[in-house]
Amino acid sequence: MNFNLLARKDPGAAVQPRISPVSHAATLLTFSLLAMGIIASLATKFVLASLPNIVLLVIGVVAVDVLIQRASAMRIVEAIQTLLYGFLYLVITCVCGVLAAYALQRCAFPLRDHLLAQADIALGFNWLDYAHWVDRHAAVQTIFHIAYDTISLQIALPVVVLAIANRLDEARVYLLAFAIAFVVTIIVSALVPAAGPIAFADRAAFHILRFTGATPIDHLMRLRAAGPLVLDDFPGGIATFPSFHATVAVLTPLALRSHRRIFIALLFVNAAMLGGTITEGAHYLSDVIAGTLMAFFAYALALRVIKLEDRSFARRRNEPINSQCPSPC
Repeated sequence: MNFNLLARKDPGAAVQPRISPVSHAATLLTFSLLAMGIIASLATKFVLASLPNIVLLVIGVVAVDVLIQRASAMRIVEAIQTLLYGFLYLVITCVCGVLAAYALQRCAFPLRDHLLAQADIALGFNWLDYAHWVDRHAAVQTIFHIAYDTISLQIALPVVVLAIANRLDEARVYLLAFAIAFVVTIIVSALVPAAGPIAFADRAAFHILRFTGATPIDHLMRLRAAGPLVLDDFPGGIATFPSFHATVAVLTPLALRSHRRIFIALLFVNAAMLGGTITEGAHYLSDVIAGTLMAFFAYALALRVIKLEDRSFARRRNEPINSQCPSPC
């Protein structure tokens, strides 16, 4: 997945290394996700038959990349390459992550809903009262629902913006931060599984809320059952704690904070996403807080790791370090 050593041939110029938006650390994390998913699946006799086949996507991206390498070294070419491999990395990582998330839930650790509910009480938050308040305000629910459903776009948005702006180093940091947050979320959610507050509420008592992003309780219970399992249903967000929606709601504007207009727009949209995560995703408030903290942790760690990678790469090439990582790097 890491293409740091690929080179572009530029007539009349020395061959220069082409820096990939995917760092070595990010590549390692994706392979770790794949390994966790395969090992857990084999150990628990589990098959997730509904995973999408991305072979054609991989072939297509590589083919396009081969074609554009014939073009002269221009900014638009570099932007396209960053977009291609950044997007491909996100798709592969998400597919591996879904497999790992579902397979690790087969470990069937005790559900921790009571602990998460107690944490909400300690914070002075009543999930049922909040959900009923949103249910009585159709306009608020609509805004929350729309914002909540932007998660896929927001995951891809930093790659698009940073590629167009030629901020390759920031793209590397973002992709690594995404991978760190994704891996840690999957592991923590397997160790601290939960069904979510909607499992203990009467859905019929709500008029407009449908909790479309809630943890698929039927999937969770089937995964926790003993014996072989072949699941051919389309997978959903199986993680309750921490909330990955909350992580994305913070990580995306954090990665794009130097782009003022986009950043300000994201603040409004993602404030609604955080509010909707509690209702649309049927998450505890503690899930949202944990997901928010996860974003800051992952981004700070990614900055440090990318800086170390750049130093190591510069030493191997006997070149001065010239990292453009966003401060503090």
